[in-house]
Amino acid sequence: MPRKKRQASIGAMESEELLLFAADAARMMLENGGETYRAEEIAMSIIASQGGMEPECFATNTGLMLSFAGEDGKVHSVVRRIKHRQMNLEKVSRLATMAGALATDAMSFDEASSEMDAIERMSERTLAARVGAGALGAAFFTLLFGGRPLDTGAAVAIGAILELALAAFQRWRLPDFLASLAGGALATLASLAVHYCGLAINTDVTVIGVIMLMVPGVAITNAIRDIIAGDLVAGLARGTDAFLTAAAISSGAGGVMALWRFLLPGVAR
Repeated sequence: MPRKKRQASIGAMESEELLLFAADAARMMLENGGETYRAEEIAMSIIASQGGMEPECFATNTGLMLSFAGEDGKVHSVVRRIKHRQMNLEKVSRLATMAGALATDAMSFDEASSEMDAIERMSERTLAARVGAGALGAAFFTLLFGGRPLDTGAAVAIGAILELALAAFQRWRLPDFLASLAGGALATLASLAVHYCGLAINTDVTVIGVIMLMVPGVAITNAIRDIIAGDLVAGLARGTDAFLTAAAISSGAGGVMALWRFLLPGVAR
């Protein structure tokens, strides 16, 4: 739900308001694919810039805990669960810019509050843009793995279909594991069907090119980065999530491939 715009000035702002503002910034960072350490740094930076003392934040990809000591000497804390995750690096970039401007006094708290409201209300990419990006991405991945023109043309169509299906899964609130499983199965089934009709030459290359659209590359990179930085709990949690996503994709693709070869032996190559 969009946050309510905060009208109080910095001087009159209460500790609870500052706490919730910082927690919302960290939550949005985690929800949109930001690194764990960056979410923690943003929350603590916001609190420190507004006079909060001893800010502490512990975050994973499923939740965060934030606390600080106010001017009244009391410790204020809040817990936020992260139930929805997506990849929107534009929001991540704008949140980082907002936090940096607030820390350097280049932006007032009211301006930062308005900016964060605007970031949270940002509309997602249109379905047409997602379908177009999926089609082009699948085509280029297929070329990268050595696909021929027919394979690339098939990947364009299948990539577009896959993006439509993923958008539908998101609208139906299908769990991420099941969405990845179904996506891998759909991409493989469509590639095999195209090959069966004589419209693609190398099924394996086409399948790999299309399912690369779902591979959690950023999540894997962030997990490794968190582990190297010493955030073991966050890194292992994010790595496990990425591993389960990859396992679901491969299970869906492998299951359809095995069933196809069992029903039509010698057709899929």
